[in-house]
Order: sequence, then C-alpha cells, then structure tokens
Amino acid sequence: MAPEEPEAPAMPPAVPTYDLYGEAQPRPVLDPVHLETLMVRSHPHDWNIRPHRHRALGQVFWLSAGGGLILREGQAQAFEAPFLIYMPPGAVHGFRFAPWSAGHVLTLTDSLLLSALRLMPEPWPAGAFSLGLAGHEPLVEGLNGAFQALEAEFRRTGPGRNTAMAGWVLLILSLLRRGLAEEASARRPPSPQSALVERFRAYLEAHFAEHLTLPEHCRRLGVTPSTLTRACRAVAGQSPLQLIQERLMLEARRLLAYTAFSVAEIAFQLGFDPAYFSRAFTRQEGLSPAAFRRRALWSEPAKTSESIISNDDKRQNFTRSKDS
Repeated sequence: MAPEEPEAPAMPPAVPTYDLYGEAQPRPVLDPVHLETLMVRSHPHDWNIRPHRHRALGQVFWLSAGGGLILREGQAQAFEAPFLIYMPPGAVHGFRFAPWSAGHVLTLTDSLLLSALRLMPEPWPAGAFSLGLAGHEPLVEGLNGAFQALEAEFRRTGPGRNTAMAGWVLLILSLLRRGLAEEASARRPPSPQSALVERFRAYLEAHFAEHLTLPEHCRRLGVTPSTLTRACRAVAGQSPLQLIQERLMLEARRLLAYTAFSVAEIAFQLGFDPAYFSRAFTRQEGLSPAAFRRRALWSEPAKTSESIISNDDKRQNFTRSKDS
C-alpha cells in the first residue's frame, strides 16, 4: 500500500548550506565517507528536511521502505520505496518523508566522488537524478546488501577499513549507473546496432589490451569495419578505436588507483611503451599517471574554510562523525 502522500517541504526564504543537514557550524574536517540511517536525521525534524544544499558534498539516498516527496531545484516529486536519489554537490533539495520511512543517506566529498566516477567507464549524469526500482529485485537486493556492508565498515576501526569502504562505495555507484542503464533500455527498444555495440564492449573486456587492428577485431566479431564503426558512432557517439582507447585508459586508472605497480609496469601490462603511455594518459586524462595516482580516491579529502586533513591524518583511520 502506498504511504499517505505528505505535503511538499516549504522553500525557505534563503537556501541554507550545510555540511550535514541541520548543523549550523561547518565541520573542521569532512570525512570522505559519511553514512547514517534515514531515521537519524529525519525523525528529529518530524520527517521534514527543508530545502538546503551541501558545500563540496554529493549524496546518495537509498529509501528501502516508505515514501514521500522530494523538492529538487524547486520541483516536487512523489516517490515510493524502493527508491534511489543522487544529489551532486551544490544541488538544492528537501524532503517530506512519510513517517517511519527507512533507508540510508551516503555523503561523499566531491574529491572522492570525482575520483570514484573516473574509475567507471560509462558517463555519469551531471545533475541530480532519481530511480524508482520496483520490479528490479536484483538491483534492490544488491543495494540493500551494499549499504548494510558499508554501514558495518563505517562503524568499524582498524586496518582495511578505508579500503573496504572504497570498494562498497564503488559498488553502490556502479549499481546506480546500472539502474540508469536499465531505465534507459526500458525506454527504447533494442536495435541491431545497440546489440552489436554491446557485443563489442563485452568482447573488449577480454581483448582490449591486445592492440590488434580494427579489421582484426572485426574479423573475430564477424562484422565489417564499416558496420561496426556505424554502430558505434550511432549508439555511443564514438568510433571503435575510441572505445578501445577508453577501455585501456579505464584499466590504467584502476591499476593506478588500486595497485602498487609502477607506472612502467602498468604500461607494459597494457601493451604500451612507458614513455608513450605517460603521454597518452596525460593527453586523455589531463593528468600524468603519477599525478592521477596521488589524487586517486582517499588522497585528497575535502577542504573546508577552517582546515584540511593533514598527511598524517590521511594515513590514519578517518575520524568518524557521530550520527546526530
């Protein structure tokens, strides 16, 4: 049964900016990851989160039970669980939740969010978006499990905590992207060209580092280069060679972020001369491989007007904010 539809949250005269909702003073240190249950902040405010924005923070709202209204950039939308909402840094949003709604609120610094999204091959929407996931049981089960596991790591102390949290954050963002893809696929019927591009992408997962010519790839796929090129340009807006290069650079970013291999070792793994690899990576990413590695994931916590996390702090477990 759908929850009783609440009234939309009223827009305040001036939109306040918070680190975490309702906290008037900015936090001297912003943890790269903050997780709390929906009830922690909503119940004390009578389930009414007035329109606001966050400085240098993106958020993912996972509603596993209940429903309500979201006010997003002045537009109200009713929603019912299971429901997923993404808010980029700076986006104005407010909620009126049905009482006893349940779920999680994941808050990420913009530097962590940017680094995580750079490790994903698919484009990420620039603005806010939401997904109704009724009937998408595998996604719902995956999100429930990922948020529960992330919550367990968030409350843990000791070695491996930050790495484990990074993995769960990436999984949650990947599930968001998968949900977007499923929604887009449901809106448009499959075409022979889209099926061919999907087959090409799946093929690349096993062969992207082989540095074959386009005719050789096409011979393995059983299509002509012109057919594959037309399909890739129509569906992905890129040529087959651009998709191959994109997949190579994705692997390079992953190896730089998650392994201790030297830049030269990564270049050899991907079939490049080290000097050429550095030039190609810098041209594609706007950063040298070494600079990208320094910025990857946890290395750049968000700055506030008061202070930043010191290098020693970054090597220790992150200070966890108390739920309030």
